[in-house]
Amino acid sequence: MKKSVLTVAICFCFITVFCQKSPFKFGDIPMEDLQLMIYDKDSSAVALILADYGKAYVSVNSVTAKLTFERHVRIKILKKEGLSWADAAIQLYKSGSNEERIVNFKASTYNLENGKVVETKVSKDGIFREKFNRNINLQKFTFPNVKEGSVIEYSYTLSSDFLANFPNWQFQYSIPSRHSEYIAIIPDFFVMERYMQGYLNITSYTTKNQQKPDYAEKEHHWILQDIPAFKEEPFMTSEQDYVSKINFALAYINFTGQPSQEIMGSWEKLAEKLLESESFGRVISSSGFLKKQTDEIIAGKEQDLEKIEAIHNYVKNSIEWDGVKDYLADNPKTVFEKKKGTVGDINIALASMLTRAGFDVDMILLSTRDHGFIRKQYPMSKQFNYVVCRVMVEDRFILLDATEKFIPIDVLPERCLNGEGFIVSKKNRGWISLSPKIKARSTVTAELAVSQTGDLNGKITYQKEGYDALSLRKTLQSKGKEDYVKSKNKNWLIENTSFENIEAIDKAVVESHTISLSDHVSSGGNNFYINPFIESQLLENPFKLEKRQYPVDYGSLQDKTYMCKIIVPDGYVIDELPKSKVMALPNNTARYLYNVNVMGNTINITSSFQINRTLFVQDEYPNLREFYAQVVAKQAEQIVLKKN
Repeated sequence: MKKSVLTVAICFCFITVFCQKSPFKFGDIPMEDLQLMIYDKDSSAVALILADYGKAYVSVNSVTAKLTFERHVRIKILKKEGLSWADAAIQLYKSGSNEERIVNFKASTYNLENGKVVETKVSKDGIFREKFNRNINLQKFTFPNVKEGSVIEYSYTLSSDFLANFPNWQFQYSIPSRHSEYIAIIPDFFVMERYMQGYLNITSYTTKNQQKPDYAEKEHHWILQDIPAFKEEPFMTSEQDYVSKINFALAYINFTGQPSQEIMGSWEKLAEKLLESESFGRVISSSGFLKKQTDEIIAGKEQDLEKIEAIHNYVKNSIEWDGVKDYLADNPKTVFEKKKGTVGDINIALASMLTRAGFDVDMILLSTRDHGFIRKQYPMSKQFNYVVCRVMVEDRFILLDATEKFIPIDVLPERCLNGEGFIVSKKNRGWISLSPKIKARSTVTAELAVSQTGDLNGKITYQKEGYDALSLRKTLQSKGKEDYVKSKNKNWLIENTSFENIEAIDKAVVESHTISLSDHVSSGGNNFYINPFIESQLLENPFKLEKRQYPVDYGSLQDKTYMCKIIVPDGYVIDELPKSKVMALPNNTARYLYNVNVMGNTINITSSFQINRTLFVQDEYPNLREFYAQVVAKQAEQIVLKKN
């Protein structure tokens, strides 16, 4: 998350802020909370936020203004699965040598032992600092002596010189919360945009105006109680898009007697600022040392597409992505020497080389699926966490991301398929759709013979394209072929295996196995009962809820085909077969085909499952849920073979 550095010079006398303190006292843990083992409003809860209190305000003196944020949190651990809440972190924004600071930090664990409350404080050894990205450090801490039944508590005060970082407040988390309270005291010289998100009702919201000697301020006070846990559902983007939360965006600072200071600005001004940034636009234009290397890479190549592909391959094979998502870059020379870098390091280095080769490059800022969607009405750089390149070639634009070794040009990783991206260049400004250009496509072919003892013997072949091919290639790289095959299916006896086109990323990956299965066919009396899906069966409906508050967002289009040939053994006849069926949602947004035919002693089954649109809104959810339910039921149907 990148935030603007703000330096202000003002002429106000020192103001001390007096406002409401935390409604619960540190260390004063009610006995009923220590004895609590099941939360009556959610018996499945692994932990419970007993209370969460925050307060943000601005303090002013004759030369500076400071932002202060106070936080006090108390959590009950109810089950072993909730022990992860004993690891916590506080984000600290930094720019250059200036960094947000934490004071008055306290953290303790409380346990009830032999009827007495035992407190264990977090020691200095349990607190450490970790770099998150170039602008954020994390102060992490681990609570000691935590077990089922423990109460953990921490409080701190964060002091910041970055006035644009007025804290947002999240009411809802993945565990329930009994009480969440936030006070935001906003001076009248702040022109602040704020917006609520989520689907919960506010228990209490009050405001209070206060007049200071030189300015006025308004206290906003929110309280939510008995907040249910946010339940992550299948096929959704970041939970940060949907949890109940209040967000702040500082637009202007209007100090009396001084020119108005624009903070948020406009998308146009944001683009101009980035083009002049030493970590963005100037990196691309000033990396002249890459000219020689670029010329060598494209030597002998006549077509623009060949040159682009060669540069793209060079960068993605020279610099390993370190997993950090950002859009700013260090010096490309240093990045190439280290052979490792962030998204910004890699793709800005790519843009630099493409520029040296004579191409006009647009940079596309975006927010990944796990970072949340972009609200266009708020032109803030902190909404972005990723950057890719765009180049015009052969009368069309192609997109380039060199962080993934197994993705061809003009294809973005699935993490990037999240709405729209913002175009930053000297010639082009505006927005571009980040819709997928390939599918997640798999075709599985099984040729099986049933033995007299009910074993299945034969061959299974996988052909994977698009995002499914990328996933397989990455898995093979991380696990290796041998471990991958071992983890394939523990109930299979795999005799021979082959792989094709692992390195040829413009082709489908083909994986084949000779297999034997001894437990897939069940018998009863004189009958064999066979489910034809030895692979690719949808075993359960991913959509459990009757109603869904959030859209279903697949990211990429889905195309899954399964073809199975089953040879009936001598002495057996077909007694029952599933019937062919075709199902589709309106406008063919989702489609399922199940086809059965028999030729002699061979049963042929084809199953084709397609999701032809990436986004389904809430009103479409019931039909989509029922569609999946019918697919699950159809794929559970069996073939019955009867002995003569």
